[in-house]
Amino acid sequence: MKIGIWCAYGETLTPNAGIGVFVHNLARGLAKLAEVESIVLAVHAGDESLVGETLSIGEGNISTAAVKKLPWLARFKSKKLMKRQRQICDRIAAGENSQSNLIRRDKNEAHLDQLFSSQRVNMPPKIDSCDVWILPHVAVYRRFDSPTIPIVHDMVPLHFHDVIKKKKLESFRRHCQRLVDHATLVGTMSKTIQDIDIVGLLGCPPEKVRIVTGAIPTNFGKPLSRDELLRQFPIAGRPYILYPAGYRSYKNHGVLIEALAQLHAEGHPDLDLVFTGFTGMPNELARQIASVNLSGRVHAVGVVKRSELAGLYQQAAVTVVPSLYEQGSYPIVEAIHWGCPAACSGIAALREYLEPLDNTVPFFDPRSAAELCRVVIGVLSDRTNTVSIQQAALKHMSKRTWQAVAEDWRNVLLEAIQRSGRDKSV
Repeated sequence: MKIGIWCAYGETLTPNAGIGVFVHNLARGLAKLAEVESIVLAVHAGDESLVGETLSIGEGNISTAAVKKLPWLARFKSKKLMKRQRQICDRIAAGENSQSNLIRRDKNEAHLDQLFSSQRVNMPPKIDSCDVWILPHVAVYRRFDSPTIPIVHDMVPLHFHDVIKKKKLESFRRHCQRLVDHATLVGTMSKTIQDIDIVGLLGCPPEKVRIVTGAIPTNFGKPLSRDELLRQFPIAGRPYILYPAGYRSYKNHGVLIEALAQLHAEGHPDLDLVFTGFTGMPNELARQIASVNLSGRVHAVGVVKRSELAGLYQQAAVTVVPSLYEQGSYPIVEAIHWGCPAACSGIAALREYLEPLDNTVPFFDPRSAAELCRVVIGVLSDRTNTVSIQQAALKHMSKRTWQAVAEDWRNVLLEAIQRSGRDKSV
């Protein structure tokens, strides 16, 4: 079978972070399977070099197809179309509970279906020839003639409305509903996300969902030496709590700031806090830091390379992930790999994700700075033993390989092709 993987979102998905880690590890595993003839990664034109490592590992079985930027007139028309969709979605939502608007609502829904259906675009021949498409993220505003399997990692924007602009929220929700509705199958790595988001929020029938658990990252890289790290990040010479995450409300950075103030008051005044992220410290967090007298003790180091992040893990006192909602968290297993103890939010999806670690990672209520504070103190009081126990558990979790993940996905892909009637073997 010929597999397409859509990587051309706002930025081309690369092997270094987030969903890109999943995509590239999966592609490399699929390329080794006898049933897979070829894999095409759809990337933005000019970004081919960003996925060069995966192409090389694929040994000729993985190639790229360039998705070119639309001409200005086509982009203008596309923006008008999206605006029209948002307006109709808002009208539908406003009249959802009004019996008098049933006929008007049905007309709006029909018009919306027509608009969504018009998003099909002409693809290069290499893309059109794919037997099945994996869509690793829901923000795909294109229609495919081949069977599709969108992967829903979570529906954070529908839980935390500041993640997406208010005027786009209703349109986003209905786009996701249509995406899973038109999909051949829907993939996820979490039963929690299936139940709450895919079935609960998007209304997808559970029998259409396939859960394929992932594996831990393999591209840990080589860490900077301590001397190199100190030259770039002087904070690495002091004890610190590390949280590598983008600044979004559900990532819950504020509870760590509050907890740090409590830790200072409870006999740990030497601790600092280090954030990585795509931007500088948001104003809201900066004001919170000043209000609890932690100026100079919370450090926003910006985007870091994999080698730098590995070094920061090695020197951190503890890595803490206080997320309010998400499917899983690579920083937890990355920290443990590099000998840094980890603690995290006790939300359902993270408990499910870390179940193979057999309760060696302490959980806390992400809305309680006091509970987070107690967990950190507990970890630091027995840090060496905590690291030893967590690393032993990580070895067990590591038995689930990306090759096994790829084999499970092969079965889902073949099922999607068969369901669509495109199975050439029949």
